[in-house]
Amino acid sequence: MKRYAMCLTLLLSFFGSHTSHAESTSACLSTCIELPKAALRVVALNWTVAEMLLTLDIVPVGVTQGNGYRKWQTNHPALPKTVTEIGSRQEPNLAAIAKLKPDLIIGYEFRHRRILSSLKTIAPTLLYQQFPNALQTEFSYFKQSQDVFLEIAKTLHKTPEAKVTIQTMHQRLEELKQQLTEAGLANSQVSYGKFVGMGYGLRMFTNKSLAGAISNQLGLDYSWQDGLLGKDFTHLQLEQLPTLKNSHLILAGNQVDSERMMESPVWPLLPFVKQNKFSEVPPLFSFGGPLSAIKMAEAFTQSLLTWQQNPHD
Repeated sequence: MKRYAMCLTLLLSFFGSHTSHAESTSACLSTCIELPKAALRVVALNWTVAEMLLTLDIVPVGVTQGNGYRKWQTNHPALPKTVTEIGSRQEPNLAAIAKLKPDLIIGYEFRHRRILSSLKTIAPTLLYQQFPNALQTEFSYFKQSQDVFLEIAKTLHKTPEAKVTIQTMHQRLEELKQQLTEAGLANSQVSYGKFVGMGYGLRMFTNKSLAGAISNQLGLDYSWQDGLLGKDFTHLQLEQLPTLKNSHLILAGNQVDSERMMESPVWPLLPFVKQNKFSEVPPLFSFGGPLSAIKMAEAFTQSLLTWQQNPHD
């Protein structure tokens, strides 16, 4: 009996240690972390992370500028009003974060590296790269966002759910690509821009952006390639818009500042306007995860199909 009890104790000890090891996890992006168990109380220092968490049915305990998420991210998935505000994306409130006692903090490399040491005193902190650097000629935000989504899922022990979400996204992209091909729009040259206010004019996204990748995934030929250093977009003022030629401009809906340019007497004279080679889409989030990618792809497809059905030169 003593021998049996000893064996049982050893067996339970083995499975106990095995279970504990199985519950622990590590993740590596710009920073690496180790967690003893799945993260449940997660702070999102940007709207992309908030979106990815909500996609995986995890409500962040804190988020920066929640109302900004509801407007600029378009609140898809919806962010509950109960989520605690923790300051701005540029200057998160460290005291407010600490008060939440998070298991994990997730943010941007370019924005939050300078406060990393302070964040790490509160909780393990996972930072990731948002934009390409000058040496990353093959950088793709679309691929990067999937890698980030999967690493975040690991910290939540939700890798199977994340993989299903990504698979669903690719299936939807294939369906939409087929629709555009059947409509004779395959290989159409397109570019994407949105008015962002603050005197910046029209923000044009490069081929390295989510918009560029989604367009190419849909079988379109994305044209605009010039971006600001370390970004996947640039800004054009009204007098620079004639450079947008030989391409169909997909233009994001009016969130801010469109009247200043579109109501100018110069607007009807622009090449893409005169040739009726532009169409509009609802507001979209350009730095999101799989759900934002699907939303953008569906909007681009519907915009082009609607444009095609209307008389144009």
